[in-house]
Amino acid sequence: MERGKRRLAYVYVAPAALWLIVFMGYPILDVMETSLYHTSYRGETFAGLGNYLGLLQDDLFLLVLKNTALWTALAVAMNVGLGLGVALLLSRASVLSEWIRGLLILAWAMPLVVAAITWKWMYNGEYGHLNSLLLTLQLIETPVQWLTDASTAFAGALVARLWTALPFTTFAFLSALQSIPGDLYEASTIDGATGFRQFRYITLPLLRPVTLAVLLVSVIWSFNSFVFIYVITAGGPANQTQIMVTEIYRRAFGYFNFGQASALTVLAFFLLLGISLLQWRVFYRRDM
Repeated sequence: MERGKRRLAYVYVAPAALWLIVFMGYPILDVMETSLYHTSYRGETFAGLGNYLGLLQDDLFLLVLKNTALWTALAVAMNVGLGLGVALLLSRASVLSEWIRGLLILAWAMPLVVAAITWKWMYNGEYGHLNSLLLTLQLIETPVQWLTDASTAFAGALVARLWTALPFTTFAFLSALQSIPGDLYEASTIDGATGFRQFRYITLPLLRPVTLAVLLVSVIWSFNSFVFIYVITAGGPANQTQIMVTEIYRRAFGYFNFGQASALTVLAFFLLLGISLLQWRVFYRRDM
């Protein structure tokens, strides 16, 4: 009986497993193979690890790696931190909460490309709404060229990315907060626990599973934020906002160097896989 149930389970899982092998496993192996060749208009020649060694000796690759690490760290920290804060605010019913929910749903419903174009238009140094607002409030005296300075361009793309990522994080935390039994807070209040102690010893521990899921998704989404960098800054100025996914696109479809682009893709894949496994290990080893 038990063996029959196990076989039936394999039958149910088989279509999904086959789909993963065909549409995910094969492309990954194909990219790995391509990364071992030098490609050009005349064809391809076997390079072995030449593409990987070339990347490690490339100053631009090191800059892109640094930009990617900074982008991912800041995007995840802002998304998770602000998402939890907004979720705590929304957990207290009020008129303001309903307005915030509506704005979050609007941000979530907007296509990423449309959102990126909208933010780029707002950042425009000549006719953008951001400069108009700051000039009206007399916070600046002359228009700021937000997208031609590395620091402001990087920050501007981060804010745009946060605007579209925040709804998922907020509602994930909000649903988890609403599932925490109110009896726990009532009992802790009787025992003299303050709001901070309740948050530290009740809320945070019970949010651990959701926090892990949000962190994993945030890292993956932030690492792969192609649209916002490509549309808003195109990696500029002077590659100061170039990250791995936009550099992969540039090398593949700008220079048609598919070998190096594939090598960069493989490095990005294993880097992201390592970060995800490390997060999983840190969170779940504590609970065991």
